[in-house]
Amino acid sequence: MSGIIMRCIVGRVAPRSRRGFTLIELLVVIAIIAVLIALLLPAVQAAREAARRAQCVNNLKQFGIALHNYHDVVGAFPSSFWRNSAGANGVERHSWMTMLLPYLEQTTTYNAVNFMVGIRGAGGQTLGPGDDNTVGRMNATGLMTAINMFMCPSDPGPVYSSILRQDAGVGPTGNSGPKLSYQGSWGDNYYTDENTNAFSWPNQPYLRGANYGSGGTLTGFMNRYGNTTSIRDATDGLSTTFIAGESLYESCDFFTWANPNGTVSGSMVPLNWKITDHQTVDDATAVNPSYFHSSGNWLVCFGFRSAHPGIVNMLFADGHVVAIKETINRVTWRNISTRNQGEVVSADEY
Repeated sequence: MSGIIMRCIVGRVAPRSRRGFTLIELLVVIAIIAVLIALLLPAVQAAREAARRAQCVNNLKQFGIALHNYHDVVGAFPSSFWRNSAGANGVERHSWMTMLLPYLEQTTTYNAVNFMVGIRGAGGQTLGPGDDNTVGRMNATGLMTAINMFMCPSDPGPVYSSILRQDAGVGPTGNSGPKLSYQGSWGDNYYTDENTNAFSWPNQPYLRGANYGSGGTLTGFMNRYGNTTSIRDATDGLSTTFIAGESLYESCDFFTWANPNGTVSGSMVPLNWKITDHQTVDDATAVNPSYFHSSGNWLVCFGFRSAHPGIVNMLFADGHVVAIKETINRVTWRNISTRNQGEVVSADEY
């Protein structure tokens, strides 16, 4: 009997209460999680950037294969056709990238382009008051097509910019155009007809002509006025001369892949020169403290740059891609941009 009573008494004993988290313990756990996130986030961002950079390199390698396939068929590298000749106000025709479309598995887009007319009509550089840009609408289907391979994943610009395209935009309004993150190289050509030269070389070359990458004075591979170059013209060597490279879509108001005057850049602008003022001002006499960092200033915006930290991917004419450091010596930078000037360049210089 007493055993039963004892078991009943024991069974009525209140269970021991369970101890929960205190506020301090909760804060410690949150702090530990925050530290772990802070440690892991840069690694995740670095991994993502590495993936974007690999995709960018692959894009440039595809350009290299397409350029050589084009050369095998045509006998020369493609050229842009901005004007009929240097200094002439002719019809803006088509870019070297448009010519390359069939070799980049973009035959459908290529077939949508009417090559019998210019990219936005026969009105020269500007649309006249009575020009409704019928030709611009005619070619809008093809030339307003956004192409993934033309866009670096790290380029922060939108697919279609709200900043109007200058000089020779495309589309129904004649001042638009899809994103472009890559540029062909015209070499070290520079312009001296402005008040002052935008940048000075430590060893200034002779004047290459009146405009960037024009006429027969081209020292790179991509000409704006229809002149072509071929492998035999690269007397300095294909493996030591770049033919194309990265730039940023909204760093220059001219850039779009269909614009024959917006797909070529040169080495006169220092590598990774920063553009911080996005405006559509094309006036060399403008008194503007940010003029030399303006996307509307063609003297400084036609250069190679990227959003990859510290480097710009460049495609050399033999098809290999090199990540060039933005700290490269400017003379070396100039030397690897020219195909026929006789410079001796060592691989360890870049």
